[in-house]
Amino acid sequence: MIETIINSEAFLIVISGVLIFIFQNLISQLWISPIVEFKKCMSKIDTLLARWGFLYKFEYGKSQSLSSPNGTMDEAIENFRKEIGNFATELIGAYNSLPLLEKLWLRVRGIDVKSAKPALLTLSVSISAEDDWKTGASKAKSEMDKIYKYLRITDWEEK
Repeated sequence: MIETIINSEAFLIVISGVLIFIFQNLISQLWISPIVEFKKCMSKIDTLLARWGFLYKFEYGKSQSLSSPNGTMDEAIENFRKEIGNFATELIGAYNSLPLLEKLWLRVRGIDVKSAKPALLTLSVSISAEDDWKTGASKAKSEMDKIYKYLRITDWEEK
């Protein structure tokens, strides 16, 4: 009788430990990991926007650079265009994997990821276009303002 009680208590301890491990793993995979990935994406945009602040002053095909073999910043601009386009899809993917409550919390905080995606993609196309460069990068600058507004990020010029 006493052995049965001890065995049943040990069984319950083992089962409760397994259940705690399973629930902790589920919470980590379904709640915490997507939030961490989304926050990584939000931090990536900060560095990309700082790079934009440097690159938008160069005219595509005409601005000189000592680091590039042909003397232009075209390669850096093309790399930025690819990165910002990839980043936009990565951000939407991370946003879609967030739990519903976290999406609602972002909406309450005023972060609108779906509206920021077109602005990011437009920015990837408009950086250093000749027309934008002649007009002071007005189209790209307006897209930057939209990104700051939708994602509620502090402007890199204000930092």
